[in-house]
This record gives sequence, C-alpha cells and structure tokens, in this order.
Amino acid sequence: MRHVLLVEDNPWNQAVIEDIFCYDKVPGDLVCMDCAEKAIQILSALDPLVVLMDLMLPGMSGIEATKVIKGHPATKHIRVWAITARNGRADIDEALAAGCDGYFTKPVNPKHLAEQLRVFESEEVLNLVHQTVGQTHEHDPGD
Repeated sequence: MRHVLLVEDNPWNQAVIEDIFCYDKVPGDLVCMDCAEKAIQILSALDPLVVLMDLMLPGMSGIEATKVIKGHPATKHIRVWAITARNGRADIDEALAAGCDGYFTKPVNPKHLAEQLRVFESEEVLNLVHQTVGQTHEHDPGD
C-alpha cells in the first residue's frame, strides 16, 4: 500500500486528515510529520503517493519545502498538494510556481479531499498497469 505524507504542525489539522483516512476509507497509509525538515529527510525512503503540505510551518515553509522536493532529481516526481488557510490568488500562484500540483484550502472539505485522493490513486494504478503491460509487450519474445 502506498503512503500519503502529511506535513502539518497543527495537531487539530492532523486529526482532521487522519479522520478522513479512517472514516472515508481513503486508500494509502497516512504518515504525519510536523515540520518540513523531517519530511524531506524521509521523503526518498517513503516515496509517497502524494505529499499534503501545509504552507505555514515552523522553520522551513511549505513553499520552500516544495521547491526542495521538486528541485531534487530523486523526489521531483512526487506530487505535492498544498493544504493551507492561505486562499488569496497571490498565495495560490506562489504555491503553483513553487511546484505544488494541487491546492486545498482549510478548513479542508473532507469529501472533496477523499474524492481527489481516490481519483489520484486510481490514476496511479492505471498508469502502473499500462507501464507493466507495455514492458511485458516490449519484451515478449513472441513478437
């Protein structure tokens, strides 16, 4: 099962996301980190399906962390979705320019986030199947 990494310093917000995974039966194992520095340290080993990144964090901000993730060859493929109370157009533009692949405002709509995670998980499974079928076909000695 794939992991979803939540980078969130507020315990209440962590609990909200944990509840979405628990009660809405979102696929994946949720791993929570309370700061960007810790998240970046485990990112390569964890290889999460997606990172849910708070933008306002102590120490390194979510914007800075996203730039690090997207700027490193080993992690640039990992999707980063901003989850933040910042909802102005300039905030959204800044997050997207940093490399965020999605943007959710707080308070998070549990049904919407769960739906988006399920859609993304389904797309990942389909991509994996297509890659596997393509590799099998390419190496089939009967061709």
